[in-house]
Amino acid sequence: MKSINFALLRAFHAVASQGSFTAAARLMQVTQPTVSQQVKLLEDTCAVRLLERSRRGVRVTELGADLFVITRRLFAAEQEATELLTGVTRLVSGRLAVGADSPFHVMKLIGAFQKQHPGPEIALSVGNSTAILAALLSTRLDVAVIADLPGDARLFAIPLRRDPVLAMLPAGHRLAASGSVTLAEMAMERLILREKGSVTRAVVERALADQEIMPASVMEIESREAVREAVAGGLGLGFVSAAETMPDPRIALLPVAGARLEIDEFVVCLRERRRLAIVRAFLQTAEQAALSPPARTASGARAGL
Repeated sequence: MKSINFALLRAFHAVASQGSFTAAARLMQVTQPTVSQQVKLLEDTCAVRLLERSRRGVRVTELGADLFVITRRLFAAEQEATELLTGVTRLVSGRLAVGADSPFHVMKLIGAFQKQHPGPEIALSVGNSTAILAALLSTRLDVAVIADLPGDARLFAIPLRRDPVLAMLPAGHRLAASGSVTLAEMAMERLILREKGSVTRAVVERALADQEIMPASVMEIESREAVREAVAGGLGLGFVSAAETMPDPRIALLPVAGARLEIDEFVVCLRERRRLAIVRAFLQTAEQAALSPPARTASGARAGL
C-alpha cells in the first residue's frame, strides 16, 4: 500500500483544527490556494471526502473527524519528540490558543505567563463553558480556563479556585438591605438567567432542583453584562460569580442562604498535549496561581482528570 504524503496530512490537520482554509494557510505560512490544493490532492489520492465545503466555511465529514483524531495525536507526538530531541527549555516563539468562559481569571494567568515567557503569541477566545470545551476537544484551543468541568478521561485539569455565586438585586429592592436572601424568596419574582451552556445558570438550576423550587418566571439573556443591566433596570433578580463582580451603585450583591452555590474553576488541556513545552509552561503558571492567595483551590479529587 502506498504511503500517504505527510505534507498533505499536515494541510488537512491545519484546516480541521482552524476551521477554515484561510486560517490554516496563515498558521502554515503558505497561501490559501496551496492549502486547498493539498487537501484536495489528499482526498483525490485516497478517493474520499474529508471536508464539506460551503459558502459559510468548512466542516469535517464523519471520515474527516476520524482522521482528525489520528492527526491530532500524530502532530502532537511529532512536536513533543522535536522538543525532547532539541532540548527545548525556553519559549522564544510559538502560538498558544487559550479559551475561557470568562475574562476575569484568564487575564491574570495570561499576564503572569507572558511575564515569564514574552516570546509566544497568545490568541484568546471567550465564550460559555460548553463552547470553550468543544473547541478544546477539537484542538482549536491548546488550553482553557473553564468551570464545572465534566469527568472526561481525555482531559488533564488543574484546580484553580472556587468562588461563591451571589444574588444580584436592584439597589432599591425590598430585600436589598437584608444580610442574605434565599432561593425561595428570589423565585417568587422573575429570575434573570444566562443562556444554556452557562455554568452560573447550571449551578443555579441544580440548587433550585435540589430544593424543589419552581421560579415564578424566567428571562434568558446571553451575556453577564446584559444580565447586570437587566437587574439594574428592575427587570428581575440575577446571579453572578463573586469573581466576576464589579462596583455598581445600581446593584446589591447578597449571599444566597441555605444553598450551596459555588463555581470551581479549572485550567484544562487535552491529556495527550500536556507535555508540549508551551502548554506545560501555561500549566505551571496556573499551578503557581492556584497556590497564591486569595485563590482557593477546588477539591483535589478532581485534579488530573
